[in-house]
Amino acid sequence: MLVKYLGTTINEKNEHTPRAEFLENGLFRMTQPKFLNDKGSEAKFFPYFDKFSPADMAYARKCFFQFNTDLNPEEPSDEELINHYLKPIGRTYNLEEFPTLLGFTEYDSVESYNQAQREDLEKAVEGFNNFILEALSCHIGVFSLSKSANNELMWTHYTNEGKGLAVTFKEEHPFFKNFGLQDVSYKEEDRAFITYYRGTTRINGEYAKSFELDESMNLSEIYKLVYQDKNKYKELVDRLLYSKSNKWSYEEERRILCPLISCETKSKTTIEPNFDLKLPDNLLINLPSYPEICLKEIPFDAFSSVIFGYSVNEVQKQEIISKAQQNPLLKHLKFSQAKFDIFGDINIVDL
Repeated sequence: MLVKYLGTTINEKNEHTPRAEFLENGLFRMTQPKFLNDKGSEAKFFPYFDKFSPADMAYARKCFFQFNTDLNPEEPSDEELINHYLKPIGRTYNLEEFPTLLGFTEYDSVESYNQAQREDLEKAVEGFNNFILEALSCHIGVFSLSKSANNELMWTHYTNEGKGLAVTFKEEHPFFKNFGLQDVSYKEEDRAFITYYRGTTRINGEYAKSFELDESMNLSEIYKLVYQDKNKYKELVDRLLYSKSNKWSYEEERRILCPLISCETKSKTTIEPNFDLKLPDNLLINLPSYPEICLKEIPFDAFSSVIFGYSVNEVQKQEIISKAQQNPLLKHLKFSQAKFDIFGDINIVDL
């Protein structure tokens, strides 16, 4: 099941009424990543300092089985994976072992040095995350759906406490197949990571030898790792746009990514990308201004049903049903309503 929860608009009587324009025009918003609800984990790299991320461990495990010639090799320990595949090769001189090296720095202790390194990493990753979010929003819209029609939290958060409605779609329809419908992962290991460990940097497990740990955030190595390899590009898209924090798992989200250029209707208001980094002209030309709101037409034969929220009144229901019946392409549409049962659970009841 594919479910889109929709909120309300204010009518001429200053009442909340369900958003139902899609019954006439088939248009739905494709939301740029910067406008999505999840501000904390959406389309972001997470920094790991002097320890290895879940993506690093997965990369090391992949290397182990790729190069192991045994038919049934034993599962390696984390320590083995770190020592053989993740730690820098050769002897490194660090301040813990050679504290006299502090005399050649501006720091008065090992702790202050490490803290400064950590802050540099976090500042660099923050700058890069801002760039990524803006760059993606120049070109891509996200259409978010849920697997469940009786999710109380979704009805509460996204339909103005049941005053809105939900529309369900046919998952097998070519529209969703063409745009690559995909589940969102809420597993930590599926997120995007940048790891800094004693002078070396890894991006989702891959060693990035020329990555600079400073606030200027040299992007060349990331482009090299991503754009020259289609598999790495797909992996990065999955980690950035099909992965969220576990706290959002209640949404049971599935989504499609839609190029903004393919949207039929766009608002006149445009947004200029706000990049904190100084970018070369040949990169900026590919990061243009974009419409604030982009609407994509979904074919009416992809619609399955309309579910009214538990707070929608009879007058509003009849108005919306009448509107749908005036559209000859929606004769197949079914109607139902979300209702609480005696046990406090939401049931979907046919009308």
